[in-house]
Amino acid sequence: MGPTLLFGELKRRRVFRALVGYGIAAFAVLQIVEPITHGLHWPDAMLSYVVVALAAGFPVVVALAWIFDVKAGRIERAPAARLRGLPLAAVVIAIGAAAAAPGLLYFFVVRSPARTVGAPASIAVLPFVNMSSDKESDYFSDGITEELINALAHVKGLRVTSRTAVFALRGKNLGIRELGEELKVGTLLEGSVRRDGNALRITAQLISVSDGYHLWSNTYDRELKGIFAVEDEIARSIAAALQRTLVGVKAPTTDLKAHDLYLKGRYFWNKRTGEGLRKSVVFFEDAIRHDPNYALAYCGLADALALRVEYDNGRPSEVLPKAKEAALRALELEPGLGETHAALGNIASFQNDWTTALAENRKALELNPNYATAQKWIGNVLMFTSHLEEARDAFERTLQLDPTLLIASSNVGETYFFERDYAKAIEQLGKTLEMDPEFQQAHIDLARTYSSQGKHTEALAEVDKLHLVAATVRELLRATVLARADRREEALSLVRDLETRAARERLDPVAFAAVWIALGDHDKALALLGRACADHEAMSDVKIAPEMDPVRADPRYHEILRCANLE
Repeated sequence: MGPTLLFGELKRRRVFRALVGYGIAAFAVLQIVEPITHGLHWPDAMLSYVVVALAAGFPVVVALAWIFDVKAGRIERAPAARLRGLPLAAVVIAIGAAAAAPGLLYFFVVRSPARTVGAPASIAVLPFVNMSSDKESDYFSDGITEELINALAHVKGLRVTSRTAVFALRGKNLGIRELGEELKVGTLLEGSVRRDGNALRITAQLISVSDGYHLWSNTYDRELKGIFAVEDEIARSIAAALQRTLVGVKAPTTDLKAHDLYLKGRYFWNKRTGEGLRKSVVFFEDAIRHDPNYALAYCGLADALALRVEYDNGRPSEVLPKAKEAALRALELEPGLGETHAALGNIASFQNDWTTALAENRKALELNPNYATAQKWIGNVLMFTSHLEEARDAFERTLQLDPTLLIASSNVGETYFFERDYAKAIEQLGKTLEMDPEFQQAHIDLARTYSSQGKHTEALAEVDKLHLVAATVRELLRATVLARADRREEALSLVRDLETRAARERLDPVAFAAVWIALGDHDKALALLGRACADHEAMSDVKIAPEMDPVRADPRYHEILRCANLE
């Protein structure tokens, strides 16, 4: 039987019509079965079995359409054809397979990577909602979120979005796809926490960004004393759903009260204000009193003390030794904790020990590749030591780990500023402020950039936006801008007030030296820097700041760089 005759015979026996009808029916069955399998949380293999069974039906439909016909409402056997036996069977199977192939190809090749649970290699843990009657328990639900992020960071092959990134989107009315695109992940974990006395209910659900389907969900009713087991159980359940291997992570403490205090400490630490840091120190110290072997609490204490240099005018000679003591204790208790090595690196950078700072933060990333803060602090070290292109690469990698980390975005702009590429600096800092118009560091960097360009009016406008920083930070920058704008008397008036305050408050020595350089008093500027370095003050951007350009030829300036391990 030739191709033309075969096609005519197939048409006469209504084989094509039968295939189309069966195809429509199979599609309808899938539309019903798929939401049922997801809603009942059946394994994905169940849906695959249904697809294969429906595909196997295509050759059967071809065979039935060839053998039987419908006439006058009755099913009759069709007249025999010249094609019989094995040749007929081969043709029937081939036609059926050809009809089923597009659907199988779509489901198992085109559609599968976007919808199967095993495909996503990235996840964001959204802030768990506090459903308790006590709204002051937000720190507890935030702590659950952070603990799950830390646990999932140990899943091999899984990229976990940082805490900073997910908490930055809290309160924004974004859909599943929008959240996935913003955080650059394939799956989202969301949930809620209800705490009533010692009773605890945690609900968690895993959602695919591509289609919005729930891949996994569960509710955990436990006594509060079992919180660590619940956190571990949730993390392992998600790891199993993602078809990965979760490395064993021991509970950080068995003392519930200590854990509660630690969560409160991190809650206030993340506010990045002087008051918040002081409160966090108290909570971390209380947590350590309840459990003297709580490594994470020591790490939190080290972080809180060290950041007081930057956010609370803390004197390095007073707070850094205490911070280092806490970090070393955490390291002794748990050597494999990446956050502790990052804390040690941050402390070292405030002590102008750039080699140690870089090594410790790199060690932190080895232990926890998802820790964006360690990557950002690596960028800091490279930037302050004048490796600006490498620093920019490090900040860009930070943003890959955490696309919404404002300080890293601002740091990218800083690298352009230190390269004297002011146009690119302004462009990048503008992008940072598009994410958060109130972000203070970006306004500081813009003020310095405009001032270095000679655009003093624009610079002062940026200084006026610094309503959330310490007054001394704002006034040091204002005095520098005024001095550069030849408004000498106004600048000197601010300087006299700042000198009075310096007797009781710490002032950033590099920023204060910039004021004297702008006023033309290089001797006073270099003397101030020399004393500060001898007192082990943090020298930050003394090597790269454009404000230092007028004194770069002075031998005393190079002595200062050598003192700060920058030359």
